[in-house]
Amino acid sequence: MKTIDSTGLQLISTIIIERISTSGIYCFGEKKKTQAVQNPFQESLSKHKEHTHFYLLVITNEIIENASCDIADTIKTKTDGRYTVTLLLHKTTSVRFLAPHKMFFFHEVLTKSQMVYEHVNVPPNIAFDEIPIRNLESMRSHWNNRKRIAEVYLESENQIDGSDTEVIQEAMMHIAVEQLCLGLIDVFLGYNPNHFSIAYLFDLCEIFTDLTSETFPRNTQEDKKLFDLIKAHPSKLRWTRLKTMNFLHTELLQKRCNLFQQKAIELAEAELNRLESLKFKN
Repeated sequence: MKTIDSTGLQLISTIIIERISTSGIYCFGEKKKTQAVQNPFQESLSKHKEHTHFYLLVITNEIIENASCDIADTIKTKTDGRYTVTLLLHKTTSVRFLAPHKMFFFHEVLTKSQMVYEHVNVPPNIAFDEIPIRNLESMRSHWNNRKRIAEVYLESENQIDGSDTEVIQEAMMHIAVEQLCLGLIDVFLGYNPNHFSIAYLFDLCEIFTDLTSETFPRNTQEDKKLFDLIKAHPSKLRWTRLKTMNFLHTELLQKRCNLFQQKAIELAEAELNRLESLKFKN
């Protein structure tokens, strides 16, 4: 893979290396967006604002809590929003000892993506004796578990009746959507994230589908309100004081979550069937 914006990648690489001990950085995805910024008073001052989002695998020598989110925020701030990233941070030793079928994703990225940086003295040195083969039985089992957990949470949430339960229902919907995202990411990428915020999982899903951005858009104020509800972590229940609330947004969120569940199942099942048919042909 070859990206166009090598200058941006080098800038981002420098920021990452300053924040965490790094063995290697690999870019396996890039999204570009250009937005027209119009000046109604002076047309000559109208311009186009560019934004690039990179997907980066970063092989590190240490683990720092919340590093993925913190470094991504730093990159966005230091580049004034010109660049954003989805960071997959993994310690070298943890990758080396993965089961063979779990090495598939790392093999694909390390052998096919664009190498942005490798430490001169301490490169990752992750060797592959052979091309890892995905375990389809394990994949289907993992997907079925994620699908079932989501199903139970959404069905249970729908049975709750009360004027002060919205925050509880939203937490249940959060868990259901998280489970479906984890299942989709494993099916399509063969990857198991170690960071679990909804925004982060949505970014990963957007590598292979527009489902998350179509079901949970962030365009209007109402869209943003619903996204804020679904991304809120269930841990907020530890200190929530229940009170009567407007059920409208919760009801709208229910509809979106149910649609997301339906479409996610269709996507995952189709991909699993495709992979299984390829296996039988070979």
